[in-house]
Amino acid sequence: MAVVLLFLSLSILLVSAAATGQLCGSRGNYTANSTYQSNLAAVAATLPNKASSSSQLFATATAGQASDVVYALALCRGDTVNAAACRDCVATSFREAQRACPFQQGATVYYDDGEQQQQQQTCVLGFSSDDLLVPSMTENDTLFQSFQNDSFFGDPGTVTPDVHDLLTRTAQDVAAAERRYATAVMDSVSTVTRTLYSLAQCTPDLPTGDCLACLQRIIAMVNTTTAVRLGGQILVLRCNIRFDVNLFYQGQPMRRVTPSSIAPVPTTTTITTGKSM
Repeated sequence: MAVVLLFLSLSILLVSAAATGQLCGSRGNYTANSTYQSNLAAVAATLPNKASSSSQLFATATAGQASDVVYALALCRGDTVNAAACRDCVATSFREAQRACPFQQGATVYYDDGEQQQQQQTCVLGFSSDDLLVPSMTENDTLFQSFQNDSFFGDPGTVTPDVHDLLTRTAQDVAAAERRYATAVMDSVSTVTRTLYSLAQCTPDLPTGDCLACLQRIIAMVNTTTAVRLGGQILVLRCNIRFDVNLFYQGQPMRRVTPSSIAPVPTTTTITTGKSM
């Protein structure tokens, strides 16, 4: 499993397609054997089980008080069907955060083991000495994004509205869903039948309006260059989107969207890359 490290300075080291993004906080360090370290260990011990046992695959945790308090949240992707996979994903994310951001008081981890199977582990974890549990705090989230190199052949001005329409409709479904999770598919037919799949998710504690606003903000980052890629994803702590020509989630799409245009399909091999905003 390769790893992509993203720091809040926005420097980026690209390693592979199935990457974990770790964003180290800027609130300072804690020392070994300190109260903060003990509180972080307590959160790391309880949050994986809390998230995996939740029907929404989401949980928050707090430990300590005053300057030593630790706030944390974890969200497993909505198609996770195995509680053990969710628990392991959150636990692994804690280990990755402490490996990549040793003694940092805060970190955000986007973990995806890249497996196309029932045991797939995909989740987001955040912890900080700042209170990141306030649901409306989405504007300052640092993002992780990656897009495939290969693109649809065709006019970006024609393809982009279709991709935006697919993502927007998926986002609307997310905001209306209790679990704040939705998937969709768009059929596109040219010389070869091609479909475009989408997924979007918010943390379930986000109100409808805040969830939709969070998703709309990152959908707007999918421009005429990246919209024509054969796949891509943008994630912040509270919400995320992904689209791909290959089915990448469990289960059938929840919505079918009809495209307003037809895009030809490339035959080249795809390579995923990462990009930071």
